[in-house]
Amino acid sequence: MMGGMSIASRGADLLTAPLEIRGRERSVRFPVAALLAPMDGVTDAKFRGLVLDLGHVGGAVTEFVRITTGPIGTFPLRRELGEPREGPPVGLQVMTPGPEFVAETASAAETAGAAWVDINFGCPVKRVFDKCAGSALLAEPRKVEAIVAAAVAGTGLPVSAKVRAGIDDASRLEEVLDAAVSGGAAMITLHARLRRDSYATAARWEWIARAAAYLRGRAPGVALVGNGGVDRAADGPRMLRETGCDAVMVGRAALADPWIFREMQGGPAASLEESVEFALRWLDAVLVPGSERRGVGRAKMLLRAWRAGGMFEGREEDRRRLMVSPGAGEFRDWLRSAAIVGVA
Repeated sequence: MMGGMSIASRGADLLTAPLEIRGRERSVRFPVAALLAPMDGVTDAKFRGLVLDLGHVGGAVTEFVRITTGPIGTFPLRRELGEPREGPPVGLQVMTPGPEFVAETASAAETAGAAWVDINFGCPVKRVFDKCAGSALLAEPRKVEAIVAAAVAGTGLPVSAKVRAGIDDASRLEEVLDAAVSGGAAMITLHARLRRDSYATAARWEWIARAAAYLRGRAPGVALVGNGGVDRAADGPRMLRETGCDAVMVGRAALADPWIFREMQGGPAASLEESVEFALRWLDAVLVPGSERRGVGRAKMLLRAWRAGGMFEGREEDRRRLMVSPGAGEFRDWLRSAAIVGVA
């Protein structure tokens, strides 16, 4: 962490500063302190690659890979990571109910080309929680420590942990942070909501500030990433100023507008032309022969959230019509039509 600097002086300047985390043998350098969050069903290699190609993102994390009855091999992990690419580092996230098979999977992740290994202790989904994985482990800090330690033992890459503030309350937050640190985590991402909270519940950044203060005293070399409640560009620098975290992680807002990273760092908002071009590239990526139905679903996922470039300002009726269209061809035609102001 960046000790010795007042929280008041932190903000936009620190957002553009690099951040480095270290593993047993290797380190990872994020060129800017703004990361793309892992989102199940969203941040696959295709979407992640399109966002990273825009620039202004310090790094990204894959959707989680679940460890169940045995270690995960190199091939599926390489597929999750996507084609090797230059630019910001990409970490591989795993989720597991216990430390078994974690070391082998972490080793395979390193071989597959992951920049670091991230462990999911935050997923709130019931089917995950009921299998004692994800956020269920917030009730078992010693198991958190054992899982992190197993990953650290299996790879020379940095290992990070993504957690929520708690299950029903944040009373054990410091215990969970201490467990991750004791296991050897080089970075902790704190989603400032509880497991019971919906995304409509306001993120409580005071929990991030509390975690930053704890880590400054307990483990000043461990980076803290704040997550949750970064809905608009101004929220990123504000989170740094108000909480003292080292970096911000953006999820759903980046699905709605991937240029939020550029805007957070003082750049311009997305233009309508940029927005249309990205949406067309996304359609080309997901509408592949043999998986049209899944592709249409993913196209509508973007369509539902999209606000970049003001594409649907004054056109919400068009959005509603396209959402019930049986295919994505109408969306493509709509994007290409001269009905969108400024796009021929």
